Amino acid sequence: MKNKHLIAVAVISIMLGTIGIGSAHQTWIDIDKICVDLNENIDVRITEGHNFIGEGVPPYDVSAELVGPDGSRISLDKTGETGLSWCSGFEADQLGLYTILGLHVDANSYKIYTGPGSREDYPDYPYTWIEGEVNWDEINKSRWADDWHVIRHSKPYKYSKAFVSTNCNFYGVNSAYEQPLEIIPVDDISTIGTGDFEFEVLWEGNPLPNGTIQITGTKDKDTQVSALCNENGRAVLPLNVEGNWLISAGAADDSAHWDGTFDGDFPHGDNYTNEEKAYVGNTHSAALTLLEIRHSSSATMRTKIRPQIQFSLTPTYFDFGELDPGDTSNVIIASIQNLGSKELATNVEVIDTSGLYTKGLSINNDLWANYETIISKDSCASLDMKLVVPEDFIGSGEMIGTIIIWSEAI
Repeated sequence: MKNKHLIAVAVISIMLGTIGIGSAHQTWIDIDKICVDLNENIDVRITEGHNFIGEGVPPYDVSAELVGPDGSRISLDKTGETGLSWCSGFEADQLGLYTILGLHVDANSYKIYTGPGSREDYPDYPYTWIEGEVNWDEINKSRWADDWHVIRHSKPYKYSKAFVSTNCNFYGVNSAYEQPLEIIPVDDISTIGTGDFEFEVLWEGNPLPNGTIQITGTKDKDTQVSALCNENGRAVLPLNVEGNWLISAGAADDSAHWDGTFDGDFPHGDNYTNEEKAYVGNTHSAALTLLEIRHSSSATMRTKIRPQIQFSLTPTYFDFGELDPGDTSNVIIASIQNLGSKELATNVEVIDTSGLYTKGLSINNDLWANYETIISKDSCASLDMKLVVPEDFIGSGEMIGTIIIWSEAI
């Protein structure tokens, strides 16, 4: 990975455990490891919190989608919850890269400037969030500044992404997966934590204007780095510390939202004189989970030895319908599949108590007793089966018989 220098007005900063515009809960995908074994069961957890520390199950609407190595897309059903996470999972039964995509649609909320000292939990933090509809007259505003005012009223859409590979090959992670707001790693993710790392952030497939998006890398509450994306949607983060990183992106400040209008007219404090309107619309943020690749001095080897004789008959039930003495049934096509490691010499045996099938069952236009064939490895044999009811057959009602396949490896 080459060292890169941020161009245009992209700004690099180090933030040490501070609370800012990103103090609203982040939502991200939590996985155990990024390199996994083929056919391993993968736990997928979606959690929310601050500073890459899960604090609870994301409320309201949560969903996830899986993109397989073959490009197929399936929804991941919720399997339960822990105290911190919405849970799902899948079996990694293909060789290559899996991409997990999450969506969390949160409740409408107000962001309000209430001034320093307005919150007991964060005395120096000047903002308060309130979900749902608000009766402004009933709110206790005794600690609020006299110029309190609504910054925005919005519905948050939070997109998340993570990667898992069954061969530790991450070709394709720099592709777009059609998330409305999406973080795309430009550099090799196997080098995470070793130096400067470039990212691209796109809105509906295109970059937003220079300085609209702030991207942040968080290792823990004491290790964060941020930059502004340039006109190409790109920014470089100095990820110089080994470990797992959460990369997040969203509006750079309260004037940078783009999916709504700045026309909100809400109540405010008596001394608020600014004529600017509040933002009303949707907010969008994205998170990308990048785990450190943990290398090992050993590797697991796996193989499956096929038995010499293994085969299957399809179908396993034959209904020749309703027939009269002297009638011939329609042909039913059956198949014997050789699943073993050797060629098979195959014949059949018919058992029934009425004599109907032993006398009247035909395979490939000959009596069943004459059927013999050789089935090559990984091949199948087709059987055209029909029943001829003898003219002198005297039985009636439902007649049951059994056909047995006998095979010998050669």
